[in-house]
Amino acid sequence: MDKKRIAYCGIDCSTCPVYVATQKHQEKAKIRIAKLWSDENHEYEACEITCKGCREPWGKKFQHCQDCEVRECARKKLIKTCAECEEYPCDKLNKLHKSLDKKISRINLEPLCQNCSKD
Repeated sequence: MDKKRIAYCGIDCSTCPVYVATQKHQEKAKIRIAKLWSDENHEYEACEITCKGCREPWGKKFQHCQDCEVRECARKKLIKTCAECEEYPCDKLNKLHKSLDKKISRINLEPLCQNCSKD
């Protein structure tokens, strides 16, 4: 696991299809992802499928990640991941994990957790 590519929420950016397509300049993959991830609330264009990684300070982020309240909270607290937070796991993180595959996220956060109880 490349800790530099672990997002604040625990997602491994290097396994995210948007991140991979951006890094490998895969325009056809961006078109497929845009179609696959579009729904009745938002229709993505291939040009929106671009991301340099959640913790990358200067690069463009996929809209979902750019607007992520977990990312915003962690950045304000100046922590590398939610695992460093005294409130871990919080309602924001749990809500996000419910909307994503939380098993993947938790696998990446648990080894990093500094405040987790050792039951």
